[in-house]
Amino acid sequence: MKPSKTRILRDTVCAFGRDKAGNFGMLAALLSLPLLGAVGLAIDYSTMSRTRVELQQAIDAAVLAVAQRGADISKSEARRIAENYMSGNLAGIYRNLEVSREGTRVTLKAETDASLAFGGLFGLTNQPINAIASADIAYSTYEVALVLDTTGSMRGGKLQSMKDAVIGLVDDLSGQVSDPERLKFALVPFSSFVNVGPQYGPKFDDKGKIIKGTGAEWLDLDGEADIPQIELKPGISRFEVYHNLGQEWKGCVETRYPSKKGAHDVDDTPADKSDKNSYFVPAFAIDEPDQQAYTNSYIRASVDPQSKRARDEAAKLDKYGVPDHLISKSVGASPGGGDDDDDGEGRDGRGSGGAGWKRVHADFRNGKGPNNNCFAQPITPLSNNYADIKSKVKAFVANGTTNIMEGVAWGFRVLSPGEPFSQGKDDKNDPRIEKIMVVLSDGANVFGNRGVKLGSSYSSFGYLVDGRLGFSAGGAKATNTAMNEKTLEACKNAKDEGVEVYTIRLEEPDVATGMMLQECASSPGHFFDAPSRSQLDAVFEKIGDGIVKLRISS
Repeated sequence: MKPSKTRILRDTVCAFGRDKAGNFGMLAALLSLPLLGAVGLAIDYSTMSRTRVELQQAIDAAVLAVAQRGADISKSEARRIAENYMSGNLAGIYRNLEVSREGTRVTLKAETDASLAFGGLFGLTNQPINAIASADIAYSTYEVALVLDTTGSMRGGKLQSMKDAVIGLVDDLSGQVSDPERLKFALVPFSSFVNVGPQYGPKFDDKGKIIKGTGAEWLDLDGEADIPQIELKPGISRFEVYHNLGQEWKGCVETRYPSKKGAHDVDDTPADKSDKNSYFVPAFAIDEPDQQAYTNSYIRASVDPQSKRARDEAAKLDKYGVPDHLISKSVGASPGGGDDDDDGEGRDGRGSGGAGWKRVHADFRNGKGPNNNCFAQPITPLSNNYADIKSKVKAFVANGTTNIMEGVAWGFRVLSPGEPFSQGKDDKNDPRIEKIMVVLSDGANVFGNRGVKLGSSYSSFGYLVDGRLGFSAGGAKATNTAMNEKTLEACKNAKDEGVEVYTIRLEEPDVATGMMLQECASSPGHFFDAPSRSQLDAVFEKIGDGIVKLRISS
């Protein structure tokens, strides 16, 4: 057996001290002892310091991991997590691990040994090292907007996987943040449109007019917004047209049209009576031409939606039963005598000169009508009613096409303290308020381009011929590019206001969409590419870990 280094050193020093060769050897021996002791002490001190740092780092990681799981996990689960992190982060062997918890506060203690190279000179081969750490959830308020794709392509397993992952996130975070006033969620399901909720619409009197004081002030109640639209002109209330048709507005809204006062389409600018385009316009799918190529013809009428002739402009409004005086005021022309039934009478049976709304006979079967393509479930504003949040997630259904931009814009709006949804706290002077947006999509932005004269299906941007993207003709690549650019503008505006954005691309191979979602995220680490729906649970778990901020408190 080879002698130990400590024994060799001791024997050498002793032999040196016994050397009788002369006074010089005796003097050197005497002087070398303090020098060797100092060197040995320095080396062993360095070893102990390094071991102490390694133990502290391991115990810090372990205590954060336990605290991350919240107060609801069992004692055995907390210890198992701590042991796994200690073993994975410490090269040496630890002992006497203690795990104590009080609410969300976790404290860990542990010991290990530092091996001493020169301590054997004094009878010491190991030095015990102790470490302790406590962690708690930082005292913050978390507001989380879940912007979720509920388009037709999510139907089936993908939708169910998303539901399970979202519900898991709600459970995990609510388990970590014990005070419900410090954790709230909002749901923004999106497809072709975002639905703000029909409860914000107005009420009507027996003449079909909006009752003053009813309806949300941020909605375009009177049809004042000056947006490009081929049929319903400014001055005509879409809500009153809905009512005249005997239809209830389902709650979908169009993308706002920008003005000189603000980028209303991609920002959280408040509705202001000095800027009519700042109001939110109720979605209204027009009665499309009576031709097989169109899918939303619900009134028998022969007028061409794209005609600019004054008589035809009037006829477009007349087919919805708009009173003649409003038609004349809006387009400067009268619809003329007769209607499409050629019976010589207006739809109210009193001739075309009547000032009241005219009854319209329409076919709303198979989803046709002004609510066409309004598939998304209503927004759920910020709430700490976790049972209700999970119930609404479970009720999601998949339909429609992808409009990520509108989802992001409304995700931003539900987090802000101003209308339309004012549940968000003002975080301007309070760094403890964390605003988070999680955006999930399984597809690329789709405008709905079609080979018809209107250029597309109806979406939150109207029809392609309306030109709200900056052009009135073009293919799917052009509209996708323009929608991606607007999506990034909405993301930037949210991030500039302090919103932390996570994005998830689910089973979508499109490169442009992936790049757009990655740029939308707050950092590369905030973007998750999930080629399989089976990965969603793990993705949402990582997002949850990133949302709740923990702090080492000792």
